[in-house]
Amino acid sequence: MKQVKSAVFDSVFVLFITGVFQHHSHHPQQGYGHSVQSPPHSMQRVYRALYDYAAQDHDEVSFRDGDVIVNAQPIDEGWLFGTVQRTGRSGMLPANYVQSLH
Repeated sequence: MKQVKSAVFDSVFVLFITGVFQHHSHHPQQGYGHSVQSPPHSMQRVYRALYDYAAQDHDEVSFRDGDVIVNAQPIDEGWLFGTVQRTGRSGMLPANYVQSLH
């Protein structure tokens, strides 16, 4: 079951979604009004880590120099939300530690 957390950054509302929905029956799940979809491929940003980064909080993600960050989206001045391809972990990361590959 997904865990949904929310946070406010300079008047921007952001949902952090972790985990994976698992559906094992043909009956609709109750309690969910809509599904969350990934942005279209053309909108997904890919970055490469320039330095190692150790997460400082539970909503951040650690990565190593050279790691590829996928599905990255800006969430606040200087911060992105993305997934480290090597580990599969998602979270916030500092934008000045990565470089866009697009």
